[in-house]
Amino acid sequence: MAETSDKILVEKCLKGDNNAFDKLVKRYELPMYRTAFGIVGDSELARDVTQTAFMKSWEKLTDYKPEYKFYSWLYRIVVHEALNSNRSKKNNSPLSLYPSGAENPHQVLQKKEESQSLSKAIDSLPEDYKVVILLRHFEELSYKEISVILEIEVKTVKSRLYSARTLLRKKLYNR
Repeated sequence: MAETSDKILVEKCLKGDNNAFDKLVKRYELPMYRTAFGIVGDSELARDVTQTAFMKSWEKLTDYKPEYKFYSWLYRIVVHEALNSNRSKKNNSPLSLYPSGAENPHQVLQKKEESQSLSKAIDSLPEDYKVVILLRHFEELSYKEISVILEIEVKTVKSRLYSARTLLRKKLYNR
């Protein structure tokens, strides 16, 4: 249903309805921000990346092909913006994965340490691996959706995920 709604909203945008684009922004702002944050590791930079991606999507809306899902097209823009931001800023700050549901201070500390270890391990991955891990495990996208977003074959997505998980396993068990 959202896919159909997205296509209708895009059509309205192309006819000059700015409110339709506002609806698209509200619908996808949080997942796009989370993806950007996962790649750049800084909240302010992630906001900038997300805002830039939405501006570019507005400017290039005529390039969107309705036979594809709008959110996949938008994810691709966000991922490219975030990667470009990393290349230009050389930002290497770790991801923030906060503990949740811990019952006592020891558990809170343990979860925080585990979260920091995972964050550092993910952040140390090559960008190609880091992006597929984030899209698959944090955004819960399918292999096919990731392949569309990154413009790579599904088998390449699977291969990168396998390699990324293997590297993560080694990094986490060798600490």
